[in-house]
This record gives sequence, C-alpha cells and structure tokens, in this order.
Amino acid sequence: MKKLRKIDLYLIPLFFVTIAASILRTIALLTSFDTVSGHFDNKITISIASGIVLLSVIGFASYLFLGEKERKLIARSDNAASYIPAGIVSIALIFMGAHSISVAFDFHPSGIISPLAIVCALLAFLSAGSFLVSVFIEKNEHLYKAIFSLSIVFFLAIYSVMLFFNNEVRPTNSPNKIVDQMAFLSAAIFFLFESRICIGRAKWRGYVGFGLIACLLTAYSSIPSLIVYVANGNIVSDSLVESILSLAISVFIFSKVLQSRTLTPAEECDAVKSISVLASRREEEIQEQRKLSRTHAYNNIVENDDTEDAANYTFDLPEAESETNFTPEGADQDLPHND
Repeated sequence: MKKLRKIDLYLIPLFFVTIAASILRTIALLTSFDTVSGHFDNKITISIASGIVLLSVIGFASYLFLGEKERKLIARSDNAASYIPAGIVSIALIFMGAHSISVAFDFHPSGIISPLAIVCALLAFLSAGSFLVSVFIEKNEHLYKAIFSLSIVFFLAIYSVMLFFNNEVRPTNSPNKIVDQMAFLSAAIFFLFESRICIGRAKWRGYVGFGLIACLLTAYSSIPSLIVYVANGNIVSDSLVESILSLAISVFIFSKVLQSRTLTPAEECDAVKSISVLASRREEEIQEQRKLSRTHAYNNIVENDDTEDAANYTFDLPEAESETNFTPEGADQDLPHND
C-alpha cells in the first residue's frame, strides 16, 4: 500500500469541495439570479456556496506552512498530462485574444477598456505561444521559456483589471464579477510560481498551495457559468470564451498539482548513492590494474633494451687456422744430403 502524502490530504477535499460548491452556485444561478441587476434575489444558497469556498481557500492556504518540506524536484512537461492541457489552454487563449480585439473595437478608444483590451489581446497570443514553448522545450531551466511564461501572468492580471472597469455587462459589485476576478488573479499567482521553475527558483509549497486555490476558484467560476449557458442560454460571465478559458486553466492547474506529488527529487536517493560508490570503487580498481599493466610493460621494455644494448657492444672473433696444416712454399722439394 502506498504511503499517504500530505498533498493527498488536500487533493481529496479539493475534489469534493469543487463539486459541492459548483452545484450550489449552479442552483443559485438557475433559481435566484437576476440577469438585469446582476445580483441574487435569494442569497441563502449562494452564501452557503461562497462560505464553503472561502473556508476551503483558507484551508488550502495552510499548505504554504504545513506542506511537504522544500526540496529541489525535477519538473516534467514531456507527458500527455502536460501537453494535452497545455494545448487546450493555448486554443482557448487564441480565441480569447480574438475576443479581446472585438472588445477593443466595441468601446470608444478614449476610454480605458479599449487600450486594456488591445493589451490583453497581445498578451493572450503571447500566452498561447508560451504554452507551446513549454511543450517543445523540455528543459526545465530555460531563459526563453521563463520570459514567455510571464506573459500569461500579465494577461490574467490585466484582464482582471479590465473586468473591474468594464461595467457594460455587469456592475462593479456583481458577485459573479468578483468570483471571476478572484479566479484569474489566483491563477496569475500560480503561473508566477510556474515561471520560477524555468529560472531554477521553484518554491513547491507556494506552487502547490496556490495551485489548489486557483484550481478551486477557476472551476467554481467556470463550471456553473457553462451549465447555466447550456441550460437557458444566459451568460453570467463577461463572455462565453472567458468561462471556457477559466475551465481550461482549471484543468491545466489540476494536472500540474497532481503531477507534483510524483516528481522525482533532484538529489540522489540511497540506492543511487550506493551504486555510485560501487562504480567509483570499480573505477579505482581498473585504474590500479592499468597502472600495474603499464609498469609491467615498461619493465619488459627496459629489459629488452638492456639485452639489445649488450648485443650492440659484442662481436664474434674468427677462429685461427691450425699451424700443423701450414706448409711453406717449396717444402715438398728434395733437400741436399751430405754424405
């Protein structure tokens, strides 16, 4: 049986709280929401849903202090759990950029909404590229990857500001607008921690803690809005594209937080350390054997050189012929005899 980790104590409540809060908000939107005023006629159901979300956010924030101890982990982006949600968010951001351009033309250029919408459009397209870059560049620490990852942070932050000033669809104090703003701002903080991974400054407690919060708030913002649109065609957010983007971001964040529980530590485990020690010892033995082999070969060369040098300074003397075989010239002539 696998050991239950601290993050599991947060992921399980996240699942049930998201379902419960989304159901309650959906009921409130279908039964007591006034589309003209942007407020709820009966606030009991929506107050219960908001209370559950608020308490859950406080509980998830405790991970910043009670979560797994900080250590260097090896993040992964080379699996289907990473690039499929990233592709979905990229597509949603492209549509969001196009929608922001249309918003910029709908408002008077002298107002603040039109410039903000143009900036949001540019950042949305850059953010879509950043998710594609995160898929193609598998290296965790990369300068271009870090620069592109900041575009989604600025987009979410500026879009939240645009939601605040845009009173054409919903009033400033509309509860739905406040939920959407909090959802996008929490997602911006999460992606800020995501960008820290690209520069080697990861803070995993903040990454997981704000990931849990952002996942809950983006799901709480988008799921009821999309259900209401399917049910009666009403758009309770600023746009349908906004709700789709919020849901895509929620899926992406949940995938990343879920993957964080299985990330491999950057430091070596005990088994790897033992193997490294054995490999080092074997390498020392091989080096020692090579030294002995070189020494032995050198001694043989020296001995051979001594033998060759001795041969260079020796020579063979020819053997002298025997004197008994020497016959002087004329010895075979007769000598005179004295009588």
